[in-house]
Amino acid sequence: MYSFKNDYSEGAHPRILNALLQTNLAQEEGYGADSFTLEAVELLKQRIQRDDVDIHLFSGGTQTNLTAISAFLRPHEAIISANTGHILVHETVIFS
Repeated sequence: MYSFKNDYSEGAHPRILNALLQTNLAQEEGYGADSFTLEAVELLKQRIQRDDVDIHLFSGGTQTNLTAISAFLRPHEAIISANTGHILVHETVIFS
């Protein structure tokens, strides 16, 4: 059975864990300037066949959701969600 609860309630796939083990001691720049991020950006540019775009990666779903919501909604607008919705449960403060 598939569960879409969230992206951090389970461990990583064995291939991801192996890649982390293989690169654990590599010294890298931080904040998106590391070789892995730069390679991912280049692969995405090749895939979309566009070299003239800026691609920025986020470290997790919460940062992605908050940035998207801030960009998509005007200050007086809001998200409507079921009381079990990820956006409500994990990324907001509920006032009662």
